Amino acid sequence: MSNSETLKKYLLTKENPYLLDDNNNGKTIMLSGAWGSGKTHFWQNEIEPKLKETQIAIYVSLYGKESINEIKFDIFKEAYNSQIKEDIISKSASLFHSVAPSFGEKSLTDGFEKLNTNAKTKKATELLQQGSIICFDDFERKSEKINLNDLFGFISQLSIDLNCKTVIILNSDVFTGKEAKVFSNVKEKTISKFFHFNPTIEELFKSISENSKYAILNDYKEDILSAIKETEELNARIYIQVLDNCLEWVAVKKVFDANIIRVLILSTFNFILNHIILDYKNITFSSNNSATLRYELIPLLSFIYRRYGIVSSVSDKKEYRTKSNLITNEIFVQSILQSITSTDSNNKARFTDKAQEEYINWLMMNKSTITALHKYGHQLYYVSDVSEDMYNKIKNFIKTGILLP
Repeated sequence: MSNSETLKKYLLTKENPYLLDDNNNGKTIMLSGAWGSGKTHFWQNEIEPKLKETQIAIYVSLYGKESINEIKFDIFKEAYNSQIKEDIISKSASLFHSVAPSFGEKSLTDGFEKLNTNAKTKKATELLQQGSIICFDDFERKSEKINLNDLFGFISQLSIDLNCKTVIILNSDVFTGKEAKVFSNVKEKTISKFFHFNPTIEELFKSISENSKYAILNDYKEDILSAIKETEELNARIYIQVLDNCLEWVAVKKVFDANIIRVLILSTFNFILNHIILDYKNITFSSNNSATLRYELIPLLSFIYRRYGIVSSVSDKKEYRTKSNLITNEIFVQSILQSITSTDSNNKARFTDKAQEEYINWLMMNKSTITALHKYGHQLYYVSDVSEDMYNKIKNFIKTGILLP
């Protein structure tokens, strides 16, 4: 059973599932996982809809929130709207705005009492106090004005005051500096249960691509997944953008095959992750069975860099890719460093000390660009999977976001 299936079973479908067990009310739960692994997608699409069948489940994004009172307001708003099944809160915003600031440091239950101005808000309050589930997300996007220690104290107290379960979606390494130390201290005191979300590329792709809007891509999903797996990236947001790009391409261009899919997907990943759009370049095969792929995106080190686009004992593109994959990014960068500091047959340095320092500093500052070019330009070399004309159409689509018939 996959990680996501196991987690879903434990939280929702086993006997006395964790999130539906009243014995777990008053607890704070943490759902962690690698950045981009699809934690939010998993919660909103696999967990929350099931919860809402039997109880109030509220999702609160901390994005842009500048105070705990703003967070409280979101909780009350969502509880109110979930009970009356329409967004009447916009018509009654003054009620909540007048109430939320008055809570201050008082118990949350005192604040909720002030909401009991009619039967509907009273019912919403009662449901919140009977095993509701409140999920907090986007911790990395909260305002610096919110003290992290106060925030976790608020969330922990929320579970107790409302006798509910609170869920925190975040990565343990999302905080830096002082906040990292604060988080290390408070998590042991506030978090009752830790869950780790760790899907495979296949699992994450499947969960996203099952959306009905991607049904038109069903015949191509195997090729799409194959190209994504080449990148070795686990990132839900990029998968969604990849699928959306494929969807738009099929709708506008009609022509779609495995080669176009590979170029479109690898171009999309390279552009989003590294902000690089490769030019169309062909491998040059020589008579001595060596192959050269020349990219000159780095004018300062263009000669040195081209040398490491050369792979020996190859006769076709497939062999070139295989050989290039044996050269890791670390080896590649180290080879360039050695080339900068190397000497000729007379033991004379190729570059002056000043030039070496300049080149090495430049190399270190642009290491991510260089390794990206190595991965997508050399190791995954994809541009010639299609004609130059077709490649440029894909390139322009990725770069501008515009696709016309």
